[in-house]
Parts: sequence; C-alpha cells; structure tokens
Amino acid sequence: MQGWFDKVKAKITGKPANNKPALVTSVATDYEVNLVPDVKIQMIKAQKMRNLVLFICIVVAAVSVGVVVVLFGIKSGQDIAMANQDSRLEKMSVKMNDYAEIEDLVTIQRQLEKISELSGDKPVLSRVFGAMAVVLPQGDDVVQLSELRVDLENDELRMDGQADAKTAPLIDYRVLESLKKGMALTKYDYGRFVDAEGNEIPTWCINEADGNGSPYRDGEDYYVWWNLTADGCNAIEAGTEEKADDAEDVTLRYNPNSETESQDVETTESPEGETTEGESETKNKVTRVKIWRTPKFDAWHKAGYMELNGSISGIEHFVSACTQYSGTMQGSTAKWTSTNDCLLAPDGLTVTSSTNGRDESDNLVLKFSAITSFDPEFFAFRNKHMIAIGPMGQNVTDSYVQVGGMFTQEAKECAEGDTECLTTKTGADEDSNSNSNNEKKEEM
Repeated sequence: MQGWFDKVKAKITGKPANNKPALVTSVATDYEVNLVPDVKIQMIKAQKMRNLVLFICIVVAAVSVGVVVVLFGIKSGQDIAMANQDSRLEKMSVKMNDYAEIEDLVTIQRQLEKISELSGDKPVLSRVFGAMAVVLPQGDDVVQLSELRVDLENDELRMDGQADAKTAPLIDYRVLESLKKGMALTKYDYGRFVDAEGNEIPTWCINEADGNGSPYRDGEDYYVWWNLTADGCNAIEAGTEEKADDAEDVTLRYNPNSETESQDVETTESPEGETTEGESETKNKVTRVKIWRTPKFDAWHKAGYMELNGSISGIEHFVSACTQYSGTMQGSTAKWTSTNDCLLAPDGLTVTSSTNGRDESDNLVLKFSAITSFDPEFFAFRNKHMIAIGPMGQNVTDSYVQVGGMFTQEAKECAEGDTECLTTKTGADEDSNSNSNNEKKEEM
C-alpha cells in the first residue's frame, strides 16, 4: 500500500519515490504559465537592440574601410598617372622649345585677345605689284623684271631684271639711275572713308574698281562708290532719316542739300505706302554715293566743308593716314598744298650687279640685280585702301594693277664672240654699283 502511495505522490510532485529519479512524462495542456519577470524581458530586448546596433556599426566600419581602401587606390593611381603626364609634358616641352618655328604654331597666352592685331599684321603681298608699277620707268626707257622676291623677315625686296634704253646707246646705266631715284621718291598713302558725320564706312562697303578691275577715276582724280545696298552698309532713303527695311542703326549720311560734285548718288524708285486716294506713292532710294579720295579743294572750301587747316566735315571723304592738306588765302582764292611723309623705300634702291646681255628678241639690254628695304606698313593688312604714289605723281591703288608688261623672260648674258654685246658702252660713270662692259659682279 505504501509503495502504491509513493508512486502516486511521485507522479504528483515530480519527485522520485525513495529518492530515485522519477520518470518525466509530458502532459498535454491548453495553458502556459510565464514565470519570467518583466524586468528580464526588458533586459533581453535591450541586449537584442545592443547586438543589432553593434552589428550595424561593424558593417558601417567595414564599408568605410573598404571605401578608404578604394579611394586610396584611386588616389595612388592618379598620382602615378599625373607623374607620368608631368614627365611626358616635360619631355614634350623640351622638344617643342627646341623647334625653331614654335611661335608660328602655338597659340600663346593672351594671344587670342590680340587676334585683331595679329590679323592686321598679315602682309598683303599683292601690293608689291602696285609699288613696282609706279617705280618702273615710264616712256622710252623700259625696265622689266624677270624675278621679284619679297623677304618679309628682313623687310627686303629683291629683283632681277633688264633695262632697255630703246635709243642709242641701247645699254645705258642711266635707266638704272632713273629706277634708283624713282624708288627713293616713291611714297604711299592709306586711310579710311567716312560719311558726312565722320563715321567710318566698313571696307566691304567701298567699291574702288569697276567690273574690269580698273579704278574709278576722273582725269587724275580717283573716287570710290559707297555701296549702300550691301549687307551692313546702311541703305537709306534719299533726303530722309528713315531706316530702310534691311538697315540697322542708320543715321542720315547723305546730304541731299549738297550741290557739290562729290555728292553724286545713284537712286532707284520703289513703291512706298499709299496716298489718301489709294494711289501708290514712290520714293527714291539711294543705292550708292560717290566719294572722292582727293578733296575737291575749292568747291568744298566755298561750301564750308573744308577749312584752311585741312580739316573736313559735313561731307563724305577720305581720311588719309599719310597726307596732310593746308591752304593759304591769296586774294579771294585759296592755294592748297599737301605733305606726305610715308616713303616706300627710305634708303632707296641698291644695284648689286649689272652686265650686258640680250633679251628674248635678241636686243641689247642691261641685266641687273637690285635690293631695297621697304616700309612694312605698306604691306600690313590693317592699312586699308592702300595706294602707291610715284615720283611723277602717278599712282596705283591696291584694287587693280596691270602687271602684264611688268615681267619678261630673263635676258641672256653676252655670248662668247658677240662683239657688239661685249663692247657696247653702258653710258655710266665709274660707280660702285656698275661694272665694266664685259664683267659681272656676283649676285647677292
């Protein structure tokens, strides 16, 4: 009985009977008793939160270390690349500095800010033909060139040619003397055309020559046409201050009240609005205005456009950079003078060699080589409307030059046994620039 009781007690209390381990059995129940205090629950939650925060910090630290490593690698790579580029640039710099024409190929600092100045310094080599056209002797004495070289670096002009006196003695050094003196006296002139208010007229608006290339002239006086219909040239209506449809910033530049010849204009008729009766009304529109290059002294002075000190206003005219005008009253009329200090070749022409020869027609001529130093301003692109003025007052604009008769085939030296060629006198005195009849200096 006691044994049975002990077993029942052991089952109820869970303690083994007679201090022996009791067998654990599971008893299904629908109830669960929570024996953990609330403080313990809060501590467990705090530990979970701490662990989560610690995990996040570890992840962030790991990512940060990775980023630092990556950035360090990039920085190291950039340093290496920049060191390589510096070394390459240094080698290229040494190589480029050793290149003789580096200044012509590399845009230096602040050079773009001076693009207009650099463009203005560009040479216009075609002007050399205008200069030679007025320098070469005119009339019976003929000088033709077989070669013409322009040395812009040293501002020198070198030429080879032949002189033909046409009359006995056919070989005459006097012709070369005429060429030398003519070169020393040759001048040039340039400037700008302005309107009646003194505003500069763009170069592309000025027509200096006709369709055949011949300069506009009336006797010895040159003139140009101001083309008002070209883009940006300010086409205006005659006698009004109104703008044309395609004009910008136009002011009155044609004086309709002027009666002087310099104010000649060409007009066209165009419909303009309607009258009150509905009839079409037309107005004359100025298409171009004639502007004289040389002042019309007496006419302009009487009209009040030109003062005795040479100043001009109230009329379209040419503003010269080299020529100054002045006048003095002699009774009721004014006597005008002009001064030009722009010499093409201030040091004149030096003949470096000369010898007898025959041209392509087998005529006797004097072969020669010569050199001169020219004023670089004559060839500068910034100097517009350039004109060469010869010693006799003849001039040639840079818009047209007849060069057809200026050049010829190089003359041949006297052949052996050509007595006439070898013995013909040059007609020159003993001069350091001339040779004896059968001798020739070495050309420079």
